[in-house]
Amino acid sequence: MSVSELGHSTAPDVSRFPFLDPLQLGHLRHIENLAAQPDGEWSKMGIPDPGQEWLDSYRYQLAQMAYALGLAHYHRLPAAPAVFRETFDHLIRKMLRRDVWGYWKDTSQAGPYVNPDLKELRKGWIDPVVRENIMYSGHLSAMVGMHSMLFDDDAYDQPGALTFVHNPIFWGMKPEKFEYSRSSLNEVIYWQMVENGWLGVACEPNCVFIVCNQFPMLGFRFDDLRKGGSVAEEATRSYRSAWDKKGIFSSEGWFHGWWRVEQDDFVPPKSVGWTAWGGAVMNTWNRDFVRGIYRDQLRGVLKYGSDGLISLYPNSVVSRVREAMASGHPVNEIEDRTYPWPMPDFGYVAMLLSEMGDADLQGIFDHADRFMSPTWSDGGLYYPRNDQSYDADGNLVRMDRLTGNAMLAYARLNVSDGLWAMYNKPWTSDHFADPALQRISAAVDVTRAIFDRDTRLLVLTLQPRGDRPPEVSVDIGPVEPDASWRLFRDGALVVTARRGETIESTGEVRPVARNGGVGLELCIEKATTLVMAFDDV
Repeated sequence: MSVSELGHSTAPDVSRFPFLDPLQLGHLRHIENLAAQPDGEWSKMGIPDPGQEWLDSYRYQLAQMAYALGLAHYHRLPAAPAVFRETFDHLIRKMLRRDVWGYWKDTSQAGPYVNPDLKELRKGWIDPVVRENIMYSGHLSAMVGMHSMLFDDDAYDQPGALTFVHNPIFWGMKPEKFEYSRSSLNEVIYWQMVENGWLGVACEPNCVFIVCNQFPMLGFRFDDLRKGGSVAEEATRSYRSAWDKKGIFSSEGWFHGWWRVEQDDFVPPKSVGWTAWGGAVMNTWNRDFVRGIYRDQLRGVLKYGSDGLISLYPNSVVSRVREAMASGHPVNEIEDRTYPWPMPDFGYVAMLLSEMGDADLQGIFDHADRFMSPTWSDGGLYYPRNDQSYDADGNLVRMDRLTGNAMLAYARLNVSDGLWAMYNKPWTSDHFADPALQRISAAVDVTRAIFDRDTRLLVLTLQPRGDRPPEVSVDIGPVEPDASWRLFRDGALVVTARRGETIESTGEVRPVARNGGVGLELCIEKATTLVMAFDDV
């Protein structure tokens, strides 16, 4: 029997399902490229600070790239775990490398910068998560928690799944190994929050940052989803109560820079950056609060230029800009081209605007695309490092590795309340019962992947990378062995499966029986849309 004789040959209309645009696809490809580098290779990720102590360090780049992947999977390509899982695993593996967390051996000893009353160095320790260092442990918790929610997998909750090995060649008496799981990592973080009266865990010794303590809230929430607990609800409620009493705002209306525990005082924020970064994540559990304050916090920060472009005023002039705005005076001539831009503020603000769904985000992108040298490499899009603050015309051109590799990618792949939705509307067993792209063999890009429950359609759009049309093998599942379905390729019916009968095909797409699903083999010469319609054939 030919396919044309099987009936039901009219292709469903799938035009309502959106594609990734080329820029979004380019960001995903760049993250994939960085994650696939051999361990110890950090090409395009190098930073000015030699000790991995500053805000564009590997740990922040890896974490924010993982969150960008999570948002893209959840909101853009929900039926394509095959696109994201391996890259996500690579990022977590790199996060566990000593070149990412090894700074802690020295940092744990403290110094006058973090504790001005210190008379001598503390006795330090190597384990990077057992105490303090929430700027690392909080991100790791969020990464492995998000992984468990996105891929319905508790691999990182097995004993020793998160293992830190300290084995320098010429230092130490013997190798040291510190073993954790997702649960034991979160337990260590939880009890430190309790001990600190729920004001948070220290990043560096004696320093509790509001921003860094938002990320373990994600870790608590995603861990609760796997185990049925309520730690996140307790943590966020207690944290909010503690800071309501303490007072969370600086004189600028931003979040405090950090709380010095022993002195019980606050260090002023260096800029709006940590407030923007923290607010974007706090939105998950404290949305009304964040949405009620964020525009006022950005007052005097956003610099509106010609053609709708938006950049930032340096922190050195924000107070003057605010005063001019309040008095109705023009602000265009207020500038400081000597400002060194010590923080990744451009990326932090982009992240906040994306979570808020704020229209000013497009102006940020437009400025970056005109003045910050968007670059394509091996199919990936990024913004290369530039330590210069301004060009000859006074346009902000500084670009740090965190913003260029991860934060602008995050902002482009996010949607309004994107992280909030992952936190409050996580995927459950119903999602994982739907058919999805579980494996893909060749180097192709996926620009569309969604299963629509109402119409029972799985829609996948694949396109080759470069000029080589690859032979592709894909696995789709779960699909019941007795399911009836039709497969359309670019509108033409090419495969039909009858309940209990042999799969029939034109030969253009070769179906293969898979355990728990269906395998398809085909050649991808151009952008190709596959639509799998589940019904009674």
